[in-house]
Amino acid sequence: MSEQIGFIGLGAMGLGIAANLVAAGHSVHGFDPSPEQQAKARDKGIVTVDSPRAAALAADEVVWSVVRTKAQTEAVLFGPGGVTSIGEPRTVVISSTLDPTTMRSIAERVASTGGSAVDATMSGGPWGAEAGTLTLMISGAPAAVERIAPLAESVSGNRYVVGDTPGTGQATKLAVQLSFGIHMMAVFEALQVVKSHGVDEGQLMEILSHSVGGSWTTKNWSRVKPWWETYVPGEDLDILLKDLRSTMTEADQDVVPVPVSALTFQLLRDVWQRS
Repeated sequence: MSEQIGFIGLGAMGLGIAANLVAAGHSVHGFDPSPEQQAKARDKGIVTVDSPRAAALAADEVVWSVVRTKAQTEAVLFGPGGVTSIGEPRTVVISSTLDPTTMRSIAERVASTGGSAVDATMSGGPWGAEAGTLTLMISGAPAAVERIAPLAESVSGNRYVVGDTPGTGQATKLAVQLSFGIHMMAVFEALQVVKSHGVDEGQLMEILSHSVGGSWTTKNWSRVKPWWETYVPGEDLDILLKDLRSTMTEADQDVVPVPVSALTFQLLRDVWQRS
């Protein structure tokens, strides 16, 4: 069934998700502060609006938020001109990577307005968002999760309901980022080991991908390598560091030892500083 959806954040990830909702037959009313992203959105059939509030007012019920940080998420939801300023309940889907504690707090604030928050973190990168092949890690009240299920299906290739409390999706996404970061540094070090012996980089990636050392990283090395070779502030490497920092904080709060994660974070931060 077609519906009116509010959408906030039309950047690298959000634009692809919103475009796939349009392709599925929905009318998407999207907000992004960037005129350039607004123009790209209109080219894909998205109706652009001038505020998160306007996006929420245009929605039948569901508002999807894909902004980058905790501060941005809180601003678009609870700030002046934010989603909750309309005074009507909405089901808010949050696909930003935050942290479990923050997500639970946001969900409680949304619930206080009569609405529901669904934690729907994602993995797959901009290419997955564009292709509609993302993996979604979803948690929230069963009724709210069921409500957004058809929408989630139209923008993803894999969907996992990991809990009935917002925050569990965030914890799962941090685990994904942690595993990715550790393996990325392992591949980087493997390259350093063989470099002096004249082993071709592309051939090594192929060998690793067809052996016990293989992973998404080795199969997509051409996408990962530019993260530090052509570093772009605020993009992939910065986002991964942000997520690993959140992982360190959560582990510290839960008194969970994560020595390999801590070392990975330090090594990636060193790469970032050199970049």
